[in-house]
Amino acid sequence: IYRVETDSNGLSEVSKLDEVNSRWHESTSALSPDGKTLYFTRNNYKNGKIVTDDDGYVRLKIYRAHLRDSIWSDIEELSINSDSYSIAHPAVSPDGNTLYFASDMPGSSGLSDIFKVAIREDGSFGAPENLGPKVNTSARETFPYVSSDSILYFASDGLPGLGGLDIFAAKLGQLPYQGRVLNVGAPVNSPMDDFTYIIDGS
Repeated sequence: IYRVETDSNGLSEVSKLDEVNSRWHESTSALSPDGKTLYFTRNNYKNGKIVTDDDGYVRLKIYRAHLRDSIWSDIEELSINSDSYSIAHPAVSPDGNTLYFASDMPGSSGLSDIFKVAIREDGSFGAPENLGPKVNTSARETFPYVSSDSILYFASDGLPGLGGLDIFAAKLGQLPYQGRVLNVGAPVNSPMDDFTYIIDGS
């Protein structure tokens, strides 16, 4: 995981977040609205060794770090993680009260579904909720992102698209989701895989 800082002249400085990076994979990160909590995806490992499930797969987990005195510290895995299934690709709602993620946990419709979970005031989490059959299919739904105007963008290869994973949009509301799910179309989507879409609302 890297950070990019751009100055007033448009010059960018790239630096690696050494505090959160390990010898394994870190990816798809999300910041809380106040910029003080970082959620990120990492391979499942404990005490420096990779952990596999009963089938020999290395699962993914979401971890959390807190910014203290300009240093990312207090790294912890979320309580909703499991050694038996993957939880990955965090996205935080604009108010900071909800975490969206992809998982193949029990209750999933397909290879991976989009879920949400409440972030309580004390930093603990509620029970994960599946977004339902309007969003999730028997295929892959993954890489969620929530814009400042509460539009959920996510990738799917189970909804009608242009090929492979496409980016879709849904206006967040009550669960199970009952609204329209729209393919954002070309040029964002292509015959190949399209995913990890983010947008600057301003």
